[in-house]
Amino acid sequence: KSNTVTVIDLLSFRPVRTLQVGNDPTGVAANPKRNEVYVVNSGSSNVSVIDAEQNKVVATIGVYGRPFFIDVSPDGHRAYVANSGSDNVSVIDLDRRTVAATLHVGGSPGLARVSPDGATVVVTNRADNSVSIIDAARLVVRSAINICIHPEDIAILPDSSKAFISCSGSGQVASVALRNTTQKENELQNDKLLALLDVGKSPVSLTLKPDGGELAAFNFDAGSISII
Repeated sequence: KSNTVTVIDLLSFRPVRTLQVGNDPTGVAANPKRNEVYVVNSGSSNVSVIDAEQNKVVATIGVYGRPFFIDVSPDGHRAYVANSGSDNVSVIDLDRRTVAATLHVGGSPGLARVSPDGATVVVTNRADNSVSIIDAARLVVRSAINICIHPEDIAILPDSSKAFISCSGSGQVASVALRNTTQKENELQNDKLLALLDVGKSPVSLTLKPDGGELAAFNFDAGSISII
């Protein structure tokens, strides 16, 4: 409501600075390779770049309508923003601080999640009850898969072989196999839906154990957690 980001010193647990960003800031992500933080401003349809050493906004990058979240590739060179109001994903070149590509996906995309190997981006399309899967090397949408009602959060296994998607409208979690882009052409398997797992009512958030062995789905309207 104040269109700001507060910087907190984690040694003293005190706020040290308040930074003015865009309108209605929502998603925040840190670059894993350099000291930058990215803030998605849903109301002004742009991304604020914060220098985390100087604690100041150093750039603003325009995207499209109503973005909410941002995810950064493991190599720190790209960010992906799903624009829920314009049915597309902005691919940001973080070195140049420009939009490198804009990819059309399904209706009302909520989240674009990068796989741990950086090769694949999974996008939840809330209005279409589907996921779009982006080839990060070629910057094209390679698959669109119908899953369950109102997909929300995404968790991807450490080996980048599967994605799990929570569907708040149907009380399910979808398991989707992801194509291994390092395989030979004649050995490639298509992205495909593997299973729909019934969990509690309104699963909205997913948390994966670091080893990828178990997944927790938080069922908002059931007051419960499902372990997969």
